[in-house]
Amino acid sequence: MKKYTLKKLVSLILANIFLLLIVFVPAKAAVQEEIAPCYNNVLTANSTATISSSGVITVKNTYTGSQSVTTKAVITTYIEKRTLGIFWSRVDIGQTNDEWVDTIYNYKYSGSHSAQLPSTGTYRVTVEYVIYGSGGAADTITKEIEKSY
Repeated sequence: MKKYTLKKLVSLILANIFLLLIVFVPAKAAVQEEIAPCYNNVLTANSTATISSSGVITVKNTYTGSQSVTTKAVITTYIEKRTLGIFWSRVDIGQTNDEWVDTIYNYKYSGSHSAQLPSTGTYRVTVEYVIYGSGGAADTITKEIEKSY
């Protein structure tokens, strides 16, 4: 008699767990939305990276601010290579500190940088936008892009 009661109890618990999963998991998934940050001095900032078949990486950075608000931007870009599967080391791009630093005194910008990659592997491009203006504190936006070559 105990075995029958124990089987019934376990079945009831499993049925309730299954029912809760059916009811709450889809509801949670339906509510998830992307949260987009709001910035004071810039409307959009975007970075893309492409690697040619010969190993030349090109990073394109763009931003658009408000003509009446955005006054200056400092964009710092650097490339790292994954080593030993877990570490990242900066790639020599022939610039001070192995990074490109662009200072722009305009409300919009589009520019690119290129470098020859030393060998095949996984690379990460990091771009930090610091955008100033009359909208308040400077906006700091960081973009990371991983690419394999």
